[in-house]
Amino acid sequence: MVGTTLREIRHRIEQLATDDGDYYVICGRTGEFPVPVAGKRFPTRKAAADAARATEQYRAALRRYDPQAPFYEPIVCQRHSVTEAADLRDASVRKPDPERSHRSHGSIGTSSEDDTDADDESPLISFCHDVSGAVFEALSARDHAAAETAIMDTYLAAAEAVTDRDALCLVLLETMATELGRHLTADERGRLLRTAAANLSPVTRGDDPVEGSLSHLRTLSLIGEYDVTRSTADAAWTVSLHGYAIESDGRRFPMLPIGIDMLRRTAGSSQSLGVADVTALGDGDWELVVTDGDSEPGSLVCTGRI
Repeated sequence: MVGTTLREIRHRIEQLATDDGDYYVICGRTGEFPVPVAGKRFPTRKAAADAARATEQYRAALRRYDPQAPFYEPIVCQRHSVTEAADLRDASVRKPDPERSHRSHGSIGTSSEDDTDADDESPLISFCHDVSGAVFEALSARDHAAAETAIMDTYLAAAEAVTDRDALCLVLLETMATELGRHLTADERGRLLRTAAANLSPVTRGDDPVEGSLSHLRTLSLIGEYDVTRSTADAAWTVSLHGYAIESDGRRFPMLPIGIDMLRRTAGSSQSLGVADVTALGDGDWELVVTDGDSEPGSLVCTGRI
């Protein structure tokens, strides 16, 4: 055992990682880079094997919060090309052939603890679980026990009536956004979300974090369609979202999954995004104004009346 909390396990993996190691960890069944080892490299096979075992422990700890979190089978691989190294550094969504990984590099792996086939996990489900895990980890690190308990109580009550796995993931994110709005101040929500965004696997930072995030979330079917107009004069984006997958009563906008994805695209920059205004248009359609620098810090979690 390398730790008992998500934060402790992640810290151990970070201690094992290096900037230019030849080894990395993927899921042997799907070829995905699972959180918390996504984007990380290790100097020796032993270090990577230790990270693989820590990843198993991390995922088991995560399932204490969210029993629906997907199972992975971490294995150790060795990079053998500049392209592969670049893909790893950018936490590429490309899925290497796990059979080739077994044959070429050998593995340190485990058997699945469940009959669920990770290949059946949709990108939306994986994204939702990664976001929820990052938020739970940030809650634990910042000692927001009351908010953490409220999220679990509300989610477990809702889960009794929801059988669809995709819908259940979305319920968890909506519950998180609502309960964080109730239990944390705006500043606390902003700090929490920045911590959670740093816990997610890194992405390549582009010129426009709003456009980049919306484009990505559309591929996951979290949003149906979107329109965005950027005003460089006042550093603002006017966004129309159509077919937002997370349901709401129209009084509040559960911004959490969009906000956290935007924030991880601003890592290392001076940008400070927030939501200045939001309007419910009905039928899962919303209009919002995202600004840089002059909005309430916690608005990227949830806006409107809680």
